[in-house]
Amino acid sequence: MRGGDCVSIDHEMGRDMQLWDISIPIRQGMPQWAGEQVVDLTPMSQTPHDHANVTRLTLTTHTGTHVDPPRHFVHGAPTIDMIPLDRWIGPCEVVEIVPSGLEIEAEDLQTVRIPDNTERLLLKTPNSALWRSNPDQFVQSFHALSVAAARWVVRRGIRLIGIDYLSVAPFADGTPAHVELLRNGVLILEGIDLSAV
Repeated sequence: MRGGDCVSIDHEMGRDMQLWDISIPIRQGMPQWAGEQVVDLTPMSQTPHDHANVTRLTLTTHTGTHVDPPRHFVHGAPTIDMIPLDRWIGPCEVVEIVPSGLEIEAEDLQTVRIPDNTERLLLKTPNSALWRSNPDQFVQSFHALSVAAARWVVRRGIRLIGIDYLSVAPFADGTPAHVELLRNGVLILEGIDLSAV
């Protein structure tokens, strides 16, 4: 369900929990990272002429909501299949942050008062509005972590960082922040939509 319509009961904790779908639907014409192949959905067979509807789906690993495993930027590091599922699943802290510039700095993260025991952190920025204001084109001027902010995440012991656009790091030079996070065991979740959260 979209937009947090789903509510479930956490029986172990004995309390209500709201579940939010923060994923971006995959569709033709959706924003893709600059220079990457656009999503292509090509029918291979269609009813009623054929027995079944089968579609060929072509996309990159950066399409919509996706994760960056360590191997994405660190040669010889673990691939996605080597990461235990429990690293991706569990309680998380969602914080809304509106930095003064495009880069989120360590001071910005300090200001929003993230609890000390946070292991999974999702950043809601003005980026979430881009999924609606620019639904068909990639916007290069999005909010992302500076290298100093990435170091702050590592120092705080955060094990997963998520952001509401296609990269956790700036478009101009995303390598240093990615490497800082991934070399230090921080998993990255990108392309989430937190507009309703």
